[in-house]
Amino acid sequence: MARRPESTDVVAAVRRVFREGLLSGTSAFARELPAWSGATASDLRVRFVDQPDESSDTFLVKLRRQLDGAPDATVVLAAELLFVNMAPLVPEQIGLAKKRQILGEVLSWADRPVAVPADLEPGLKGFLHGGQGFLNYRWAQFQILVLLVERLAALPEAEREALLDDPWRFREECLDVQRSVGHKKGRAQIHVLLHLLFPETYQPIASAYHKQEIVKAFADELPEPTGDDDRDLLELCRTLEEQTGQAVDFYDEPWVGRWRRGAVEHEQRGWLVRGYNVDGRNFIPDWLRRGYCSMAWREIPEIPAGSAKQDVQRAVAEAMPESSAQLRGQAAYQLHAFLTVMQPGDLVVTVTPDEVHVGTVQGPAAYDASEGPDNARRRPVRWATAERPLVRAELPERVQARLPLPPTLYDISSVAAELAERAGLEDVVAEELVDVDVTKALELPPVTEELAARLLMPLEWLRETAEQLQEQGQLVFHGPPGTGKTYLARALARHLAGPDRVELVQFHPSYTYEDFFEGFRPVRGEGGSVVFDVVPGPFRLLAERAAKDPANPYVLIVDEINRANLAKVFGELYFLLEYREEPVTTQYSPHAPFTLPDNLFLIGTMNTADRSIALVDAAMRRRFAFRRLSPEKPPVQGLLDRWLRERGLPDTAARLLDELNARLGDADRAIGPSYLMKPAAARAEGLDLVWRTQILPLLEDQLYGTGVDVEEEYGLPALRAALGQDPEEG
Repeated sequence: MARRPESTDVVAAVRRVFREGLLSGTSAFARELPAWSGATASDLRVRFVDQPDESSDTFLVKLRRQLDGAPDATVVLAAELLFVNMAPLVPEQIGLAKKRQILGEVLSWADRPVAVPADLEPGLKGFLHGGQGFLNYRWAQFQILVLLVERLAALPEAEREALLDDPWRFREECLDVQRSVGHKKGRAQIHVLLHLLFPETYQPIASAYHKQEIVKAFADELPEPTGDDDRDLLELCRTLEEQTGQAVDFYDEPWVGRWRRGAVEHEQRGWLVRGYNVDGRNFIPDWLRRGYCSMAWREIPEIPAGSAKQDVQRAVAEAMPESSAQLRGQAAYQLHAFLTVMQPGDLVVTVTPDEVHVGTVQGPAAYDASEGPDNARRRPVRWATAERPLVRAELPERVQARLPLPPTLYDISSVAAELAERAGLEDVVAEELVDVDVTKALELPPVTEELAARLLMPLEWLRETAEQLQEQGQLVFHGPPGTGKTYLARALARHLAGPDRVELVQFHPSYTYEDFFEGFRPVRGEGGSVVFDVVPGPFRLLAERAAKDPANPYVLIVDEINRANLAKVFGELYFLLEYREEPVTTQYSPHAPFTLPDNLFLIGTMNTADRSIALVDAAMRRRFAFRRLSPEKPPVQGLLDRWLRERGLPDTAARLLDELNARLGDADRAIGPSYLMKPAAARAEGLDLVWRTQILPLLEDQLYGTGVDVEEEYGLPALRAALGQDPEEG
């Protein structure tokens, strides 16, 4: 079986922490502590499993409360289990610095100083992608580990050692623990742990769904399938390695191409289908009794199941020639989703004002108009809640917000896993659907001393800024030119979200809603003709990415945010900035209610020389937190001094800039330090060039019509003279 080279250190580290811990009963971080004893494991179980913290706080905040007053051994066991949990994850999921920060924070709760041993550090580098569910449900992964350790620590030593040497018996113990908790949200932890402890037996795969798809795709290569995916994968690897003479990794070519496409094409989804108050009728009782769901669009005749999107659009256009483009688009979207996109195994949800019903699609769409056109298009459904519906008012607020009554049909995959669990259907929920669950709070990475040192800004100010962004979701840096607003926005966004999850747009007076969110744009149609279609803008595209990846933050930077007509650019999106959990109907896609993901953050920049914050409308001020960057106040105050001092350069430029801003006497017209934070500006001729070509032209524009002689008042000779320097220097 293939062993990824980068996994060697991780496997060795986890085996040392987990396996040796269970065999010796002692900690790998602090040998003197009985962290892996039965008593310690039971104490951790009582604190974490038996007394769950149901608050909306982050995992670490809740864990700290649960470990308050705990013995050092319990605290260290918690840290070592988090080491086991996080170590295999690739940096794209959780970076090395973040892993260290989490472990350091937990270990700091012990009374004695404890740290991760240096020789275990290489084991944190990661090699495996665990899926978003691995991060969304860290509490569930941790719960599995706690209960498993308690169970194994209670066994006689000889039996415990025999079990840790037997990959199949060990798996059965893990599955027994999973069954005991009554949910499967921690199952990815079991798949990963099996590979870490028995890499020659189990594949480095975190998803049961992926295991199923691989076995299905390579079924012809298996001489005698057992129906046990892990055993079949082991035999499959042996067979393929004998055939090809090379190690097999199912996430590499040529293997991944044989199974991944099918897995993506049939990825499970969740759908809300309207059955209540359809033209005054309630079809839901009949749906529950006879096992189906349906949708109307009575104006449109039968369209074959599985029809392509273009064929559905053509049929809608022929049947509704007098209708608006928006209504035709709504019909085409919903019909194509119902007839083609929806697949057997998908979850279906329907609601009344008080009740919620959940089921699974059992087959393809069919058309039966014998009972009228309003109920003709049907899908067979196995309803799990026919006898005992879910109570709508008892659902989490975020779930309720995604179950509006009006839409005929739309995708609710982001909350389907939560609904399925409550309906007793979690056995049929794929990891991919669990991964997009948005009902769990997102925790932004902490601001570090390294970031503060790189930006030359106070750590506490940066931490406070990140906390404001976490709380509000939207934030604006405002201040005069040259204060580093855009630079800071980009640096902070990349630190919090990573460079691949940050986008930047720049507003200008002609920028529109259609540019920002979506609108009709010319596109190439059939036969090379040009047609108009709804094309998403940068905000919608990034929102869609964020919705599919709820475990990670995304940031949209809006540079010069005050230069556009904000009410026109944001439109109905203004509402979402304040009420993210509520869906809204957008101008160009009324068929697909839009919600703003909680993991999408906005950072704007505003030049106060263009427009004072006092002139910004109240709607924006209410929805955004504002952080001022001003040369006379922290964090910008003294920034140029710090930059020059770090490079061993004279402070001449900083003193001249301070004198200039003192003469201006206007915080909104002050000049920021970034113009002079260049090596060339430390030389006399370079400083003179920047002053003449950048700073003075800016002041001439700002002071136009005031009668001030900008060169005479604010030129370098005047400022040098005021500072007692040679006016002709340089």
